[in-house]
Amino acid sequence: MAKRTRKTANKNRLDLRSGSLAQRSGAKAERKAARFLMLHGYRILQRNFRFEHKEIDLIAKKGETIAFIEVKARRNTEIAPMLSVNAAKRRNVISASGLWCAQHGIHNAYLRYDIIEVDLSKRLPFSGVRHIENAFAPDR
Repeated sequence: MAKRTRKTANKNRLDLRSGSLAQRSGAKAERKAARFLMLHGYRILQRNFRFEHKEIDLIAKKGETIAFIEVKARRNTEIAPMLSVNAAKRRNVISASGLWCAQHGIHNAYLRYDIIEVDLSKRLPFSGVRHIENAFAPDR
């Protein structure tokens, strides 16, 4: 296995200094979500997997479960972030997850689709983070 250098390890990190306010907020939420997952025993397999116009924010593993995670950030709680994961977004995440699994030779794993809501108005490290496991599933 190739040795991971600091340069390659940082390539997957999200840059909080560039981009629009929405992009910076999203990057901050994704980093907070990844730290939350690691604290709860998950190993982050990939961040920001992209294929065409489809994206998966975080791919994480705990035990035999691989979770494909959509991270939603908000500064107010008037609208639940989960409501902004519409049917099209769910289909895109599920489609991209199939491609990711094919690229990584994953055939017999338990796959799960989660949402992590991050309220960016909360200042404490893990306050305002809500992990919703099995938030959606592929249509059978």
